[in-house]
Amino acid sequence: MVRVCCDWFPKGSFPYQKEDGFRMHNLLKAQLDILLKNIINDWDFTIIIAGGGEVRVGKSVLAMQIACYWAYEVERLYHKKILFNLNDNFVFDGDKLIESGNKLGKDFPYSPLIFDEAGADLEGRKIMLASTSSVLDYFRECGQYNLLNILVMPEYFDLPKGIAITRSMFLIDVYYLPDKNDIFQRGFFKFYSRRNKKELYLKGKKELNYLAAHYDFFGDFDNVYTIDEQEYRKKKQEALSKRESKRRSKFQMQRDACWFLLTQEIGWTQEKLGLRMEQLTGIFVPHQTVSDGIRHFKMENE
Repeated sequence: MVRVCCDWFPKGSFPYQKEDGFRMHNLLKAQLDILLKNIINDWDFTIIIAGGGEVRVGKSVLAMQIACYWAYEVERLYHKKILFNLNDNFVFDGDKLIESGNKLGKDFPYSPLIFDEAGADLEGRKIMLASTSSVLDYFRECGQYNLLNILVMPEYFDLPKGIAITRSMFLIDVYYLPDKNDIFQRGFFKFYSRRNKKELYLKGKKELNYLAAHYDFFGDFDNVYTIDEQEYRKKKQEALSKRESKRRSKFQMQRDACWFLLTQEIGWTQEKLGLRMEQLTGIFVPHQTVSDGIRHFKMENE
């Protein structure tokens, strides 16, 4: 392990920090250093941080450590001003990805951009969602931005093949282990090179088997937030709440559309519809609820 970003985080910046900077696995640092040498030559790179299908294992913490180290090294090596903050370098919604990439690419090339909770927009089965299309458009065009794109998601196998195999440089799979008292401890990872992550995807996707291919090396990392932890948690929760609200709105619109079709085009009465809904679900549907749903659908589509 080596200590990095020592100038940005002097001793005492984090709880229990006894030396300047934070620890990074030396082999992981070496892989990032290879990309750092090349980014200046009109390249862009994408890396994936997954969690073996698990949540709450520390993926985002490792992502922000990598992004912080990247920003620090770009400034040190190339004497370029690089942004590293929650508002500019973190995206929680695919609809914002192109906007953020454009901004960073235009004004601060070589910056890191973390797409946290990317799985919500990049799962292969969601290919028809508008937000998914926006994300795929971004990855078709983002080479011009010269950024380090970091995708953070629970399940590697949910990615479309083009991003999982071709578009990304390597995969970091984060996991937890129990200690001697059977208390789960976060902060462990396996690193898969381009070749090994391809083999993993092709051989392991069907059964979600993370043992289908060899990893290159494994390591650990500390629970160090390189941005304000409370602000990060607040912004992420706001984004998740907004996403859930949009999901509920979509389902409600689909329900109202079905009610409209049954009453306006099939010829059911609202009373018959409410009774049939109760028979199928066991939930009483008042006449006024059906009426309001149909009225809202009409208003939205006028």
